[in-house]
Amino acid sequence: MSNIVLAIQNVAGGAAPAPPFAQQTGAADWVKKQLKTLAGWLKALAGKAAAALPGVIGAFVSWLLKTAGSVATWLAGHLWALAAD
Repeated sequence: MSNIVLAIQNVAGGAAPAPPFAQQTGAADWVKKQLKTLAGWLKALAGKAAAALPGVIGAFVSWLLKTAGSVATWLAGHLWALAAD
């Protein structure tokens, strides 16, 4: 693989161009662009998380009520647990 890359570089007239972040003049612009792209992805992810939030809250409340119901049922069947001294 490296032989192919070297052959292409030699035909093109030397080394490959430096990546955009290595250039001093456009480094700040490149970083800005990358951060804006990341911000867009995070906004999309936050939107999806917000859409799923009611389901998560509902699942938690359902679990909480189910657990409270189980505790009440157990206490009703084992009243002696409350009266034990």
